[in-house]
Order: sequence, then structure tokens, then C-alpha cells
Amino acid sequence: MRMGKCKDITRLLSDALDRSLSTGEWLAIRLHLPTCSGCRNYRKQIRLLRVAAHVASGAAAVDGAASGDE
Repeated sequence: MRMGKCKDITRLLSDALDRSLSTGEWLAIRLHLPTCSGCRNYRKQIRLLRVAAHVASGAAAVDGAASGDE
């Protein structure tokens, strides 16, 4: 897998926390993740950080981040 592709996917995964992604962007993520353990791990890490930030601020987990839903 090209490193540039992973860079694009990790950027999209981060962007998804702040904005709605287009159908094409979600499709790119969905096609890439099954083949890339590094990007899957990155997704898990940012979900964990999001939950930790909400817990630290006293807010409940949102958007299914704790359950792993998309």
C-alpha cells in the first residue's frame, strides 16, 4: 500500500470527527481499511482518544465511538 494513500485515509478519519464526509470519502475509507492494519489501528486510537476526552470533560461518549459503530 502506498504511504500517500494511508496519509489520505488517516486525514479523512480525523476529518470525520469534525465534519460530515462525502459518500466518496467514506467509500475510500471503507475500501482501504480492510487491507491496512495501520489505518485500522489509527481509527481505533482516535476513537479511544475521543472517548477519553469526553470522559475527562464529564460528557458522555457520543456517535457510537465507545461501541465502535460508524
